[in-house]
Amino acid sequence: MGSELVLAAESLSAIAALTLVYSTLKPCKSSGIQYLLLVPAGFALIAIGFITGIPYLTVEPSIVSFRLVTGVISLLTQTYGLLFISLTYARKTRLRILGESIILEIAIPALITIGAVTLVLISDPATGAAVSTLETPLRVVMALCTLYVLYETERNWSFTQKASEGIVAVAFGFLFVEQLGFLLAPLDFGGVAVFLGYEGRIVGLAILIALTVIGTRRPDFNVLRRLGLTALAH
Repeated sequence: MGSELVLAAESLSAIAALTLVYSTLKPCKSSGIQYLLLVPAGFALIAIGFITGIPYLTVEPSIVSFRLVTGVISLLTQTYGLLFISLTYARKTRLRILGESIILEIAIPALITIGAVTLVLISDPATGAAVSTLETPLRVVMALCTLYVLYETERNWSFTQKASEGIVAVAFGFLFVEQLGFLLAPLDFGGVAVFLGYEGRIVGLAILIALTVIGTRRPDFNVLRRLGLTALAH
């Protein structure tokens, strides 16, 4: 994809993520359940990741140190955001040990950070390859997070279908396609994979916006139902 199209896609992604922060903050806050605030917090981190990715894509490759910092921050914040969201969906489920353990909630992002810093340190900063080296493992983590949320929303299909025809599962399905696209991009799939990644991301975020914005004029509980966050654990 051309640099202008990629820049436009990143900018649109950032606006979409910020919209989701706005549309999910009030319902999650009104619920009185503190851990649900991880959802808008997760989208906020994802938005920061998209915003930080813009200078990484636009700055000259010769400015290696700046590109390294912005690239690493972009990938890490996106990873943290999806991790927070997946941990929220893990509450009251078969994986509640993950969703309800404060130690694990701190340990998992800490381990990701340590691993990321280690990969950056052992890479040669002068070549500018550190971000590329870091991207694959972090994309794998993001893919696993979205796949898990897709599993949880699909597992509660009968519930989410009543709330919004199960469309929330479709949204996370597109976000999983996003990660697959970016994972395939370095494997000689080039622009097609990058296009697939951005297409999955933008469509997935757009569906989530539709689900949450439509519900803001109704009781906030409806927004949580549409997202599948009030489904009973199996």
